[in-house]
Amino acid sequence: MTKKKIVILGVGNILLRDEGIGVRVIQEMEKMDLPNDIELIDGGTAGFDLLYPVQEADKLIVVDAIEADSEPGDIFKFTPRDVKLKSKEKVSLHEIEILEVLKMAEHLGKCPETVIFGIQPKEINLGLELTSELQEKIPRIIELVLEEIEKLKSNVADD
Repeated sequence: MTKKKIVILGVGNILLRDEGIGVRVIQEMEKMDLPNDIELIDGGTAGFDLLYPVQEADKLIVVDAIEADSEPGDIFKFTPRDVKLKSKEKVSLHEIEILEVLKMAEHLGKCPETVIFGIQPKEINLGLELTSELQEKIPRIIELVLEEIEKLKSNVADD
């Protein structure tokens, strides 16, 4: 049985404070000793350049800032199927780029099973530091990502 490749993709702009939460989570996870079937990708603001890495994944976990009209630091878990897109509707702070990448991957016939963790930002303005509300959520976000990895691995074992 071959191991399935699980990709953890953090996206966001680190120059805009809390907008960079996905990248900051990846930076923290890079300090961890993770199995070799887990790949961490700092997607930054790459947009459609992420198509190939997404298609190479068997399972994908995305971490991103998302505008959800909630309290700063609130964490949401959803799948691309959970999001209904309207042509001009903004779902995330990246104007749905990651969802568009996933849709394109699906059209091309290779889209991994995907889970998205969206975090409500407090501030999106120039600055390199996360607000304290989001900085203190990083351990919890990582914990949720690791739990999701275990779920995905147990689902693979059931296949």
